[in-house]
Amino acid sequence: MNWHVRGAWWFLLLFALGIAGVVIVLLYPSSPAPVRPALHAFTPPTANDRILIMAPHEDDETLGCGGLIQQGVAAGAAVRVVYLTSGDHNQLAFMVYRRHPWLSPKVNREMGRIRIHEAMEAMAFLGVPAQQLAFLGYPDHDTLSIWNKHWGKSPPLHSILTNTTRVPYREAPGYGKPYKGESVVADIERELLDFRPTHIFVTHPIDANPDHRACYLFLRVALLNLAGRIPTPQIFTYPIHMGPWPRPYYFHPHEWLSFPERLADERARSWALGLSPEQVRRKYEAIRLYKSQMSDSSYWLTAFARRNELFTLIEPVSLVGGAAWSPHRGAVASAETTDYEHKKPSGHVAGVACRNTGTRLEVEIGLRRPMEYSMGISVDAFGYRHDTPFEQMPKLRVESFMGVLVAHDQDVKIPSDRIEVGLTHNCSVVTIPWRMLGDPEVIFMQARGVSGIVSQSYTAWQMFRLKGFESPSVSSGSL
Repeated sequence: MNWHVRGAWWFLLLFALGIAGVVIVLLYPSSPAPVRPALHAFTPPTANDRILIMAPHEDDETLGCGGLIQQGVAAGAAVRVVYLTSGDHNQLAFMVYRRHPWLSPKVNREMGRIRIHEAMEAMAFLGVPAQQLAFLGYPDHDTLSIWNKHWGKSPPLHSILTNTTRVPYREAPGYGKPYKGESVVADIERELLDFRPTHIFVTHPIDANPDHRACYLFLRVALLNLAGRIPTPQIFTYPIHMGPWPRPYYFHPHEWLSFPERLADERARSWALGLSPEQVRRKYEAIRLYKSQMSDSSYWLTAFARRNELFTLIEPVSLVGGAAWSPHRGAVASAETTDYEHKKPSGHVAGVACRNTGTRLEVEIGLRRPMEYSMGISVDAFGYRHDTPFEQMPKLRVESFMGVLVAHDQDVKIPSDRIEVGLTHNCSVVTIPWRMLGDPEVIFMQARGVSGIVSQSYTAWQMFRLKGFESPSVSSGSL
C-alpha cells in the first residue's frame, strides 16, 4: 500500500476516534466527585505476607492493586504477579499505538510481547522485579471460551487473532502448551506451589470482561486441586470492568474511587485500602507506562489512580444439607462484553439461587418480567470432585428457548430428558440430577437470560460446596 493510501486510512481512523471521543463526552458527562466509600478499612500488608496478584491482562494488576503492591513492597512482603494472557487482542489500541490500520496474527503476537515488556517496566517502577512476574501467555479474549468448551477430549481452542492453538510466547512457562483448560489450571497450580501465597487478589467473577471471569474460575479450580498441599490463602477480588465506572474520567488524585453499583450486594464483604498522595502519584505513573493501552483509553485507565483501592471477599456458598435456597445473587442486565462503557439494557433475568434436594440441583432464576416467546434462559453447571480430574467432569450448559430444551456437555449435545424446567410469571426453575454432573463435591454455576441469540443478562459464576472443602470464615480485610 502506497504512502498516501496509508495516510488516508490513518486519517479516517483518527477521525473516527475523534467522533467517538465526542460521543463519550456527550453520553457520559462528568459525574459529581465521588465521596469516600462507606466501607471498612483494609489492613495494609506486613512483612509476613505473601501476596499473589492474578491479572488477566498486562495493566489489570496496576489498575486494581497498584497501591497495594507499593504498600506490600514497602512493608517487606513477598509480592508476585501472574498474568493469564498477554493482552494480544486489543486491536483498536494496537492500531492507534502503531499508527497503522492493519493487523495480522504476527503483529498481534508482537503486540503481546510489547505488553509483556510494558508490564515488566511498570512493575519494576512499583518495586516488583521481573523474576517475580509470570506470563502464562493464553489467548486474550478467549480464556472464558477455553473454560466453557476446551477440556479433556475437546480440541484446543484456535485463536484467530494469533493463529495458533498453543502458547506462542517463548518467555511463558507454559510455552507450547495447548489452549486447554487443564493447561491453564496446571500453570496456575505450579505458581501456587512455588509461591505458596497467604493472600490472593484476582478479578471478580461478574466482571464484564470474559477473561476477568475466567481468571477467577481457573484460580478456584487450581486451589481445589491443591487443597491440603498448600496453606489455605485468603482470596480477595478487585473490580475493573464494572459498567460505567469509575467516574469521573481522567486523573483526579484527590478524589475517592467509588464503590461500583454492580457490587452493591457485596458491600458488607468489601473493604477500601487507603493510599497516600505519593502512592496515588506512583500508581498513576505506572499506569502511564502502559503506552499501548494509553493510546486509546487514557481517560479511563488513569481514573483508577485515586485515594483508595477496593477489595471484596467471595466465599463459596454451602449447599450441604440442602433444605433451603442459597441467598439470591443478582444478575447484570447487560450483554457479556469487554465494553466498560455499556449502558444497562433491560435483561429479563434478575437473579439466581440454588438448592440441593439430595438427588438434584435446583436452580431458581428470578425474572424481571414474564417470559416472552423470544426469551430464553441458560444455566451452566460444572461439577468438581477431588478424586476425578476436572477435565473429565461434566460441564453442562442447559438452554431453554422458545419451548425447546437443549443440553450440551462442552460442545457435545447430550440427552436432556432427565432435566426439568418449570416456569411461573416471576421465576424459572431448572432441575438437574446430580448424576448428570458427576456426583460433584463442588459445583460452579452461572445463569443467563437470552433474547433471540443474544445474551442480555448474566449472573456471576458462583461456587457451591456440597461436601468437604470447608473454607475458614474470614471476617475482616486483614492481611
